[in-house]
Amino acid sequence: MSQDRTAILHQNKVIPDVLPESTSVEYGLIVEWPNVSIDVPGKELDREATQPEPTLQLNPTPDEKHDDYVLIMADPDLLGENDANFGQVRHWLATGVSVDTSGKVVVPKESAISPYIGPAPLPNYISARPHRYVFILSRPSSSSGQVNISHDDLQALQKDYPALSGSQQSQDLIDRWGFNAQKLLEQKQLKVVAATVMLVGGTLKSAVDNMAMTGQAVFNKATGS
Repeated sequence: MSQDRTAILHQNKVIPDVLPESTSVEYGLIVEWPNVSIDVPGKELDREATQPEPTLQLNPTPDEKHDDYVLIMADPDLLGENDANFGQVRHWLATGVSVDTSGKVVVPKESAISPYIGPAPLPNYISARPHRYVFILSRPSSSSGQVNISHDDLQALQKDYPALSGSQQSQDLIDRWGFNAQKLLEQKQLKVVAATVMLVGGTLKSAVDNMAMTGQAVFNKATGS
């Protein structure tokens, strides 16, 4: 089963676009919203159905319980597939994540470095392709305790993308651009435990929402908010 999950991530080019070639996914990661779910990696979902913060479930339940997981959700396809100019968009980042006895992934609100924001891809008539949204659950390779990810760590990732100048303080759209999940995993010595991917196509509403978030981000930077 681990080979099947990993093979699907290869098929969707999550490996190597987002995760290292050496990645082997040990657990299934189920992501659920009120009306849709990712029970199999690579499903295409309706954009509007994925706007609330989802719940996550590990399958099977790990034998050992830990509260040092790191949760990442990233879109690598901002303006093009595996966008080399603006990097990935960080949709969710949390530390101190745990898994309870039922396999439910528990994300404490206070641990969310970047709170969840739902997909807002460009509409299909501008960019005729769905975006990939990758969910990653990882934990330290060694028993080093809780992982600290600072604003400086995130801003350092943006240095690979000179067009960006996010502050990493407001967590607006510009702050979330220029992310690189693979580099963060390497820098923090995190091992991928579970990962999955969904495909979401753009709509006129998602384009409007995208423009609104971009406009707010530009305003924040201009006013120092």
